[in-house]
Amino acid sequence: MRTTLTLDDDVAVALDRRRRELNHSLKQEVNDLIRAGLVHVERERPEAPPFRVEPLDIGKPLVDNFDDISAVLAIAEGESYR
Repeated sequence: MRTTLTLDDDVAVALDRRRRELNHSLKQEVNDLIRAGLVHVERERPEAPPFRVEPLDIGKPLVDNFDDISAVLAIAEGESYR
């Protein structure tokens, strides 16, 4: 991927110094440092607590069989649901 990147002056100086010391190309050094930074950030990401759903007892249903939708609607909305 090609992109344009604007570096702050202090970052550019440090990057150029490091690049020359290691005899790396700018591309190689930028990629190496970004990779190392991403690994570091991923390691420091706090682990999310486990998600738990607590059951709620809502009592006995008013309808024994939900297969008869007409009966369920009659109980929920009255006989005038139609």
